[in-house]
Formats: sequence, C-alpha cells, structure tokens
Amino acid sequence: MSPTSRRIFLYWLLLLVPTLVVAAAAVFWLRREQARIGAQGTYALESRRAAVAARVALVVENAELLVGDVQAGLLDALAAEPADRVDATLDAWEKDNPLVRVGFRATENGRLLRPGANASEEARGFLRRFGPWLREAPPWREADAAAVPPSATAEALAAAVARDKAEREAVTQNTSQIQSARRDVQNLFKSRETVARSKPAAVAPSSSPRKFDAPATAIAGQSRMESDAIAAPVDRTPAADDQAESERRGWTPRVVDGRMHLLGWVKPSAAAEVRGVELQLAALVNRLGAALPAEYADAEGYLLRDEQGRVLHQVGLVPRGGEPTVRLPLARSLLPGWTVEGYLGEAATSAVGDGRAFFWIGLVLVAIFVAAVLGGGSLLVWQARRSEAEAAQKTSFVANVSHEFKTPLTTIRLYAELLEQGRVTDAAKTREYLGTIGRETQRLARLVNNALDFSRLEQGRKRYALESLELGAVLNRLLDTHEPRLAEAGLRLQREFASGPVPVVTDRDAVEQIVLNLLDNAAKYAAAGGEVTVALAPALGRAHGGGASVCVRDRGPGVPPEHRERIFAKFHRVDDTLTAEKGGTGLGLSIARQLARGLGGELRFAPRAGGGAEFILELS
Repeated sequence: MSPTSRRIFLYWLLLLVPTLVVAAAAVFWLRREQARIGAQGTYALESRRAAVAARVALVVENAELLVGDVQAGLLDALAAEPADRVDATLDAWEKDNPLVRVGFRATENGRLLRPGANASEEARGFLRRFGPWLREAPPWREADAAAVPPSATAEALAAAVARDKAEREAVTQNTSQIQSARRDVQNLFKSRETVARSKPAAVAPSSSPRKFDAPATAIAGQSRMESDAIAAPVDRTPAADDQAESERRGWTPRVVDGRMHLLGWVKPSAAAEVRGVELQLAALVNRLGAALPAEYADAEGYLLRDEQGRVLHQVGLVPRGGEPTVRLPLARSLLPGWTVEGYLGEAATSAVGDGRAFFWIGLVLVAIFVAAVLGGGSLLVWQARRSEAEAAQKTSFVANVSHEFKTPLTTIRLYAELLEQGRVTDAAKTREYLGTIGRETQRLARLVNNALDFSRLEQGRKRYALESLELGAVLNRLLDTHEPRLAEAGLRLQREFASGPVPVVTDRDAVEQIVLNLLDNAAKYAAAGGEVTVALAPALGRAHGGGASVCVRDRGPGVPPEHRERIFAKFHRVDDTLTAEKGGTGLGLSIARQLARGLGGELRFAPRAGGGAEFILELS
C-alpha cells in the first residue's frame, strides 16, 4: 500500500468509525424515545377511556336518579291523597301531567275499580294491557312475598341493595359526592314536604290538582332505586317506620306487544285498595336526554338505548356499527334492558401516536446526517486527490516546460557560439545556422505565448481584439510562414480553401495561435503520416453573414477513444512521461479550445476517415 493510499485509508477510518458510532447511538436513543412516546400514548388513550367510562357511569347515575325522582314523587303524592280525592287527582294527572298516561285503582286481589269499561280510548287500552294480568297475578302480592321484614338490620338492607349495584361498583365510586349532595337536598325537600302536609288545608273540588313534573329533586344515595326493595328511606322517624310496616309500593315494568310499560302502585296503610299510575314512557324519555353530557371532548359520543336496542338519545360522534368503549345498564328495577353507551372514535385513537412516526422521521434525519458527513468526507477526499493529481500535473508541466525551453535555447546557444567563434566559414552553412536560430527563436516564442495565454485564461484576464478579417488571406500568410518548418518535420502541407472570400469578425492573434497549436500537434504526433491538410469553408447558412469553419487534418495514429475528450483537458497528454518520444506541455489543445470558446466558437475532435485525426474550429 502506497503512502498516499495509506493516508486515504486512515482518513476514511477516522471519518467512518465515529460517524457510525454516532449513528448507532442516535438510533438507540430514537428507539428509547419511540418506546417512551408509545407508553405516553397508551397511557393517554387509557386515560381517555377511563374518562369515558366514568362519564357513562355518571350518566347512568343521573338517569337513575331522574327516573327515581319521577317514580318516587308520583307515588309519594298519590299515597298522600285522601281516599275521597284519589279519582279527582288521577283525572287531573291524566289531563295535565305529561308523565301520567292512565291512573287506576284496584282491590288487593287485582280487580280494577278504575278506569271503567266506558272510559276513554286510552283507559280501554289500559284495561286490555293490564286487566287480565292484574286479576291473575297482581304485583303487590309478589311484593308481599319479597318484602323485607321490619326487623331486618341496616346491614341486611344494604346487602339487598348491593346485589343490584355490584355490576357497576367499580365505575360509580366517583359519584359518591354527587349522591351525598343529592341526599342533603332530598332530606331538605322531605322536611319541607312534611311540614307542608302537617298543616290542614281545605281543597275545593274545582281547585287544580297537584302536578309533579320530574326531575323535581334527587333521592340521595339511591342510584339503583332502593325504594323498589325498601318501603321507605332509613332516616324516617319511628312513627314513619310503623307506617312503613303496612304501606306497600312499587314499580313493575311489563312488555306488552313488544313495547315496555311502567306500572307504579301504592297501598297506603289506611287504605283498603291499591292506587297507581301507568307512566307515560315517551315523556320520561324526553326528560332522560338531560342526563347525557352537554359538553364532551372531540371523538367522544354517548347514547341511550332501550330494551330493543333503539337509540333514544345521542350526543357526540358515534361510529356506525362500532363497538362501544363502555356499556352500562340502567337498574333492572327501573328500566330493564336499557343501556348507556360511551364511544371513543378512531380519531382519538389515531391522534395518540405510538412513536413510530417520530422514530422514522428521526431515522431519516440521522441517515441524512450520516450521508452528509460521508458525502462531505468523500468530497474532501476527492478534492484532495484532485489537488494531488493537479499538483503532479503541474510538476510534470514545469518539468516539460523546462525541457521544452531548454531544447531551443540549447540549439540557439550552440549555433550562436559557432558563428561567434568563426568556426563556420561556408556562407551556405552560415545561412543555415542563422535560419535554425530563427526557427528555434520562433519556437521559443510560441512556448512563451502559450504559457502567457494559459495564465491569462486561468485568471480570466484574456482580452480579445475583434476586427473584420478575410480569413483566407490570414491563414495563407500564416501557412506560408510555417510551411518550411512543417516540411522539415516531414509533413506536406495541403490547402483546401473556399473559392471566394470568407469574412469573419474575430481576433487575429487568437485564431493564429489556435491554428499554430493544431499544426504543432500534427508535427509532433502525426509526422509519420506525411501530410497535413488545412481546409477553410464558410459556415453553413452563413455565406454572407460571417462565420467560418477551419479544419486541420492529418494521417497520424489518431487518438484512442478513451482520450478523445480528455485531450482538451489542461496538462493532459496521451503519453505523460518525461521519457516520451515526443515532448510537450499538455497545454496546446486546452489553450486552443479555451481561445475558440472565448471567441464564441468551438473546437472539437473527430476521427478522420481512413485513419488520422480532424480538429474542427468553428467561428461565429
């Protein structure tokens, strides 16, 4: 391995190893960050699901409390009515209370006393729906069998209620404060109601009956309607407890003709008959819409379904056909089969990223960083090698120029010393030596001119003196001057000029320098061919508008295909050794092309048919 290759390898090693280490560390930390973002996303999604579940539980709680308010308020008001005013109150409710569909009275064995067979159409429908059933199995008999004995302890009562509440215990704990507040309001309401009832008041037959419009207040702490199993709350007075032993009440859901009906009944302690109402379910459903949240987050949705799966109320975004995130049933003793569902849409799920996008974006950035480092390093290596090659070319150029300068100078010095010392007495020899000195001087001048032109072209300081010329006359004078030199090199000069004048606007010195460089190139490398041809013709389509084409052809060995474009590069030589058979600096063709392009033309190479080379100068 050469020292240069060793340095390049060491440089790549120092560049590649740290870059790969940094890239590996970056990928490692990107994966860790992806895992952290994914964990945060999962936690956020679970938090949103938990929030939806808590809100669904709160909706169920509020719906149950609302239904409980309606049921308890109706039965409380009905139980407090004197026996002689029950029919009037029921008539008024059927007329004015949207929550009451039909009111009824019945004996303990289930025989209906009200409504009668000649009543309204709604009442006759009630008789068809409930008459046979009440006669066969009145619900207050079942309540007698399932009633909790008065001696039951508070723990036994709580256990009876807990059986119905167990299925949602985990998601309703956060509503205990709301229940406590509602219990205080209910106690306050009850206390006020008790005081109001303790005052005697005469009611005229024509006075408006009382109307209960739920939700009036909350029954505290009874989210599953403990009133279905317990006749009265546990905070009653001893007198109320005695009354509770004989008073019975309850609500019975019943499905008739595929539709649910709610029947509420109460048998006061001093009454010999049962009084009750059929709840207007449509009015209750309208009020249940208030239990759904008025404000909700994006991609959340909530709905209330009945026992047949029909949507009664909906808020928010609910995907069609999707499974709910949370589904909770309402209390079976209130609205059996009814459920509240909460949905968390795909938008919320997709908004919670798993970190993969971050990882891939970071990975792309790391790849760009690595590519930039390696690309920059490669560019530096390429630039260093190019600079090294140019330095070698310049060293070779200096050596070649020195050699090229030394040859004519040595010849001039030799012949000048011979003439100075008077060793040459023959007049013919003297003229020959003087001619040689003149030719070598011209050669030296051409070398100097090439060097000066190269320097000006490299620095961009080359200036052109454009003038109108007849190119044929200029080339004839140039070829007449250098024809003897070409003949000495073994080349026969041939001219193929256009018959008429070829006017152009160009720089005389630049054109002569280009043609001389092409002739020198032919004299060095194509002398074995024995001929060189210079052709001149007007540019196609420009016979009267200026422009010309100058072609220099030889019968030399030609140019190998791999060098045909590189021969115009500076310092390039097909044989680039100091021991080459033919000398040269490698600048002649490069200077010629740059001069041609500076004049607005072009210099190009083409292989000559039958062997040799053609260099075509196009002038505009």
